[in-house]
Formats: sequence, structure tokens, C-alpha cells
Amino acid sequence: MKVMKVTKSLQIVSLGFLAVFILVSSLYAQSVATTPTDRKDEWWVKRHADNVAQMEKGDINLLMIGDSITHGWDNAGKTVWDSYYGHRKPINLGFSGDRTEHVLWRLDHLPLDKISPKAAVLMIGTNNVGHNSSSPKDAADGIKAIVEKLEKQYPVLKIIVLNVFPRDNKPDGKYRKQVDELNSYLPELLKDKPNVTLLNINSVYLDAEKNLPKEIMPDFLHPNTYGYELWAKSVEPTLTVLLGETNPAIVPVDKMNEEWWNKRHEANVEKIAKNEIEFLMIGDSITHGWDGQSALVEKYFAQYKPVNLGFGGDQTQHVLWRLDHLPLDKISPKVAMIMIGTNNTGNRANTPWMIAVGVKAIVEKLQKQKPDLQIIVLKVFPRGEKPNDWNRLRVNEINLVLPELLTGMKNVEIIDINDGFLAEDGTLPKEIMPDFLHPNTKGYEIWGEKLAPVLKAKFGR
Repeated sequence: MKVMKVTKSLQIVSLGFLAVFILVSSLYAQSVATTPTDRKDEWWVKRHADNVAQMEKGDINLLMIGDSITHGWDNAGKTVWDSYYGHRKPINLGFSGDRTEHVLWRLDHLPLDKISPKAAVLMIGTNNVGHNSSSPKDAADGIKAIVEKLEKQYPVLKIIVLNVFPRDNKPDGKYRKQVDELNSYLPELLKDKPNVTLLNINSVYLDAEKNLPKEIMPDFLHPNTYGYELWAKSVEPTLTVLLGETNPAIVPVDKMNEEWWNKRHEANVEKIAKNEIEFLMIGDSITHGWDGQSALVEKYFAQYKPVNLGFGGDQTQHVLWRLDHLPLDKISPKVAMIMIGTNNTGNRANTPWMIAVGVKAIVEKLQKQKPDLQIIVLKVFPRGEKPNDWNRLRVNEINLVLPELLTGMKNVEIIDINDGFLAEDGTLPKEIMPDFLHPNTKGYEIWGEKLAPVLKAKFGR
């Protein structure tokens, strides 16, 4: 009888310990995503120390916070980072493999008092569900905890929280479903935070069936360079507003202090005032160069009564000023051709998205003055000898944004003739553009040939 009592007592004690263990385990599982935790990996410790050293120097305006997907701005996204963020004094606080709890620890151990950032972009949580360390709801709570830590340190900081990017090839994938569930909690958790913008750009990564293409994320998790271009251009309109930036590409500016520029503009004014003009050729030095190709102008354009509004060195803002100061009310042009933006890339404050917006501003100005005008927007011509030249990549990024901004606009057609200038391996031959920027006669012949059927269709002759 005694033995039975002892056994029963032991069973009760064991059950008690088991209940406590289950309760503690449950509480731990629920709180792990919000409990600051470090990592001991040597590279992780070093990267954090590098972040500390960079922050100690001050002068940081933009925090990019996350895991390997943000970390990847250092690698696959490097050229895009330079184009969009290099001038904004950023710091990359993305760490491969990190979860919300690791970000919380890092924020606790960074000299945040040494800087006064203007904005932060946060994208974190995929590893919480991918590593099975947290439920989607707990991971969402971890994101909220990070936001609140930033708010406490920087009460006026503008924070963009990105919905966690899609993963898995198919919409019914295990991790895709978990990420979708995680994202579903964010609007409610962040709704009462005036300095927080919850931004969902996930649709740019998915096709019509919501599949995640390998051409964007080869491993169905991490973006390639194209994926980072999609990220940057999608966030840029919101980030520009939150940073209080003015887009220099849309503010009309003259160059009247340059005598030749002044004289050329006055000559255009006089020509437009006196002549019947049907075709506006608008651009920079590349369009300006048609003045030296009289035989080709006669061959391809003369029948359309053109005026060459190309000015060497011009950027979008200069074209906007010139359009404001031309007597366009004196003429009834039928078609305009625009090719502009390559010179804007020399100003690091002009992001590719800003430059594309400058092109759109030109289109809108023309439409306002001439509602029936047919407008051809040429994608900015390739520059730089090699496909990976910095200037080439910048131009490619502008061209990526143009369709998004212009598609659907009345009487606007985007034309891409860039393949006509390039060799099969993507290099730009000297035999077409000797300085890898300006076409020679052979280059202008290609341009004219490619455009001829388009103009014939527009003019009907």
C-alpha cells in the first residue's frame, strides 16, 4: 500500500514538472521573436562591429534593416544600391540568417545616439518562419517590437515596413503561406503608428498566377540584380516623399549663361515662329547630333518638317524649361520624339526613378500644350562599352522604370531600338558609338532605319 502511495505521489510530481515544462516552453516559444538574441558566428560578430564603427562616425541618414535579403544589397544589389542609395548616406544593417530577435539585439548594441537618421526601411521575418523558430503571428510581433524600439530611439524617424517578400515558387508553397499569414497581421499591429508606412511591393515579384519566377529570385527566396532593381524602383516614390526630397529632374532650369545654348534656343524660337513644323525631335547631344547628318535627315525625316530640339549636355529639367519658353502655340506638330536622361545620370542625386519621372514630366507638358500630339519615347540609348559598365547599368535602370510610368498614357508609345546598337555579347561597338555614348553616321543610320516604320505609321505617309 505504501509503495502504491509513493508511486502515485511520484506520478503527480512528474505530471506537475511536465505541466510546468510545457507551460515554460510555450511561453518561450511565444516570446522568442521579441527577445533580443545575439549570434556567435565569427562573420556575424565582425559585421556587427563594422556597423558599430560606421555608426560611430555619424552622418547616416538611411537605415536599411533586415536579413540576407537586405544583406544582398552588398552583392547582387550593389550597382542598384549605388544608383538609388549611395548619395543618401545609408548603412546596410542586413545580416544573413537573422530573425527579428537578432535585429532587436543588434539595435540594443549599436551606438544609435551617434546618428540622426531621416528614414529606415525594414524587411524581416522570413527566417522566423523559415527556421521554424516562431509562428507567423509571433514573427509579426517581432517586427512590431523592432518598430517600437526604433520609435523610442528616434521619435520623428520615418519608417517603411515592407511586407515580407514572397518565397517558394508556387502560391501554395509551405513558406509562401506562412509569409502571407505573417503579412496579414501587420496592418493591425502597425495601424496606429503615424511615422510608419506599411508598404506591400510583393506583386512586382510575381507573375499573373502568383508564381515566383526564377528570373527574379533564382532560389525562390533571394532577389538577383533584377530583383533588387524592382525593389528600389517600387520603394523610391514613397522613400523620396518621406525624406522630403525634391526631384531635380522635374524642376525647369535654363542654361542661358552659356552663349551657345542661348543662341540655339533663340534660333529654335525663331524657327518655330516662322515655319510649319510637324515633327519635334527632343533631347540632348545625341539628338543634337542629327544636325551633322544632313543626308540622313533628308532621307528619314525631312518629309515630316522637323525641328531639332536636341541640346548638347541637356538634362530633363533643361528640356522642361525650353518647352516652357518655346512658342508652341504657333505650330501644330503631329509627332514628337523624346530621347533624354543620359546626362541626368551624372548627378548622383538623380535616382533612376527620378530621371524617369523627369521624362514623364516632359510628356505631360507636351500633352497639356498639344493634347492630340503623338509622342514617341525612346528608351535611353546604351552607353559604356561593356554591359556591366556603371553608366550602362544606370541607363538600364531608367529604362526599367519608363514603362511603369508611361504605359497607358494617351498617344504615348515607348520604343526600344537599343539592340540595334549592340553586339551579340552586349558590348557597344566603337564602329557605332566611338566614345561609347554618341552615335556616328552608322549609328544615326541605325536610328533612322529603326524609326522609319514608326514614323510612317504615325504620319500615315
